[in-house]
Amino acid sequence: MIRIAICDDDIKELAYTRSILDKYIQEHPQYEIKLYLFSATFELLYCVEEQGGFDIYLLDVYMPGMLGTEAARELRKLDDKGEIIFLTTSRNHAIEAFEVDAAQYLIKPYGELAIFTAIDKVLIRLNVERRHIITIKTSDGMVRLFSRDVLFTQPGKNNYQVIHMLKGEKFLVRMTSTELFVLLSQSKNFARCGASINLNLRYIRQIMKDNIIFDTGERLAYPYRAYQKLKDEFLSFQMSIEE
Repeated sequence: MIRIAICDDDIKELAYTRSILDKYIQEHPQYEIKLYLFSATFELLYCVEEQGGFDIYLLDVYMPGMLGTEAARELRKLDDKGEIIFLTTSRNHAIEAFEVDAAQYLIKPYGELAIFTAIDKVLIRLNVERRHIITIKTSDGMVRLFSRDVLFTQPGKNNYQVIHMLKGEKFLVRMTSTELFVLLSQSKNFARCGASINLNLRYIRQIMKDNIIFDTGERLAYPYRAYQKLKDEFLSFQMSIEE
């Protein structure tokens, strides 16, 4: 499911953009796309904080209360990595668009071709670079993660799992290790280790009989009985990369 949020305070413009995307969806049945409409940036941000983010944002720049570029900064502060397409009547905010890693910057009045082309480019990026995104409820709220940035997961206290990220962040989730693996295993990088640990094979530097050493220098103790199976999976993974 690809979730697209459109935010524009002009109801006519909002309806116009939606009509173009409705046509895009009809002409591209290979994608499962769902649209969400917002007429205010605060409404959009509240939804993201409460329910998680979107894969693609189409943001009008000039909106009362908070500019679309300011809303984009807030999204990035929330660690939202969704693709952003700005819709505006002016080129004056192009630098700000660059600062929030916007995918496209379209000048109104835009036509069907411009929107179609922008969505095509973004979907290519999503499919190739960002297709393995998981949205989970942590102890700090809803978080969207790239599975490729997960180093490993292990049990925590009180039936929580601890997600260890590549850059040192940790998230607590009330899930089983199996439930987490189902989400993470959409990426072929992950393997189970024993009954309670999920590992990103891409970042393993060395496997010893009682410890795993990651590229980050972090060490993880694991059950000795899982050694042979883990070693075999790691070797198989390395061979698949070389092919």
